[in-house]
Amino acid sequence: MDNFNTFIQTHFKISLIFFAIGLIFGFIYSINLLGFNINSQTLLPSNIRSLHISLMLYGFVPLMLSYLPFLLINKEVGSSKKGLRYLNLFTIFWYIFLVFMINSLLFGNTRGLAFYDFPYELNFILALAGVFYIFALYDFMKQYKTYPTWVRVCLKIVVIAPITLLILMNPIIGQVESTVSGPHGDNTLGMSLALIPLYYLIIKLLNKDEFIARWNILWQIPTIFYFTSVLYRIFFEPLTYNQEWFLQYLTLLYIPLLYRWYKDSNIEKFAKFSLLISICAFLFVDIQGNILFVPEIRWLFHRNDLIVAHAHVAMGIGVFFMVLSMFTSYIKNLRKIGFYILYLLGIIGIFISLSIAGFIEAGILKMDVSLFWTIRTLFGLVTISSLIFFIQNKYQLTALQKYNLMGILSDGLGGIFLILFASFIYPLIGFSFTGQYEYVVFSFVSMTGILHFVAFKYKEYEIILTNITVVIRVFISSVFFSLYVSKSLGFEALGISAFDISFVLIYLIFFYQKESLCKN
Repeated sequence: MDNFNTFIQTHFKISLIFFAIGLIFGFIYSINLLGFNINSQTLLPSNIRSLHISLMLYGFVPLMLSYLPFLLINKEVGSSKKGLRYLNLFTIFWYIFLVFMINSLLFGNTRGLAFYDFPYELNFILALAGVFYIFALYDFMKQYKTYPTWVRVCLKIVVIAPITLLILMNPIIGQVESTVSGPHGDNTLGMSLALIPLYYLIIKLLNKDEFIARWNILWQIPTIFYFTSVLYRIFFEPLTYNQEWFLQYLTLLYIPLLYRWYKDSNIEKFAKFSLLISICAFLFVDIQGNILFVPEIRWLFHRNDLIVAHAHVAMGIGVFFMVLSMFTSYIKNLRKIGFYILYLLGIIGIFISLSIAGFIEAGILKMDVSLFWTIRTLFGLVTISSLIFFIQNKYQLTALQKYNLMGILSDGLGGIFLILFASFIYPLIGFSFTGQYEYVVFSFVSMTGILHFVAFKYKEYEIILTNITVVIRVFISSVFFSLYVSKSLGFEALGISAFDISFVLIYLIFFYQKESLCKN
């Protein structure tokens, strides 16, 4: 297996973790809506909602979509080792952005926006990632003797993307605040338009022979009107509702276009199945969106649960399965039909329950809305459970691996648990909680868990990394013991000290240098 394949498989699985986290936060928020809340600084419903939406919009899906040009170049002319290094740096900086975003939103640093709620400053991390993306694409392009048109267009777009991102997201001069309210049929057209070249490139990637796109006039007409509308709004005045409505209905031209492209394609069955699901969801959302744009209907359902259901189909099925179709030849678990059945059952269940809730909220149905929120929560569990198909447990664990697994559970998951629930639990058991330095301590605890995970995962580094965790635990234990003795901290400091030193003793007595000293 070459480096490119390994890279794709590795980061698909890592980024899927962020997708799972986003689903979990969505599940927690659905529980909040049912009235189950705890007094935690980090688990406020507004924070959880922002985390769920932001991880869906900025996590697994866009990161995997960003690999599309590289997948296609690799198919046509091969990969570049230097370009792969830059692509890896791009991915790492994207992960750094996601970690910053999660923590910022978890601690309530929001902008009060519907979709881009994290602090504006984090866009600079994305912009930096974009610079490495440009380098990566340029090095991959060198494999061609003559650049195809799509490659030249792609390079031009990504070159201006970092600066464009910083301008559009700017809270003063950007367009974010002006495009999250109101009808904005031209924005709907723009979002739909952005997906059309992605569908084209994905079909080109997956097609067994050269794909020739037909009926191109059906995307050219909406494109002309979209950019005309953007210029009109910038230089003249806002669009009227009827003008927005007209632009909204132009998205219907994509229905016959995608039908034609799909029928003309020659794609392997699992990839074609994923692509079919994606296109069907896109067309459904397109038609439903046009119906919801009718004024009498729009204001009846404006921002209620029917719109939320609409978004779940758009992102959770349409764009998500678009991504899955790209990787069926790289990720063997995407060839398990059980995953598709369980995931679609969950998302469609969420869609139906939220749609009925939307009709109740609009006053059309006279029923208990909380019943359908409960059903939505249950289907959320079904959706999360579908990811079990990506979990492989083929380990025959050694004693040291079991030790590191205990470290993962106690420190890695324990640290995360404390970040989420400590502000609620500490007062219950009589400990003081300032909500400041404690979170720094919990972060260090989680990092020790990550060291245990790497030691567990990579056997060649197992001993040295486990030794490092022991050194960390000795220092942490001694510091907390000293703080307890000096009465700077209470009994919780003694508990932490005893916990860490017990791990140290277990390792030193049962594992340290046992293999090397007892070898002969």
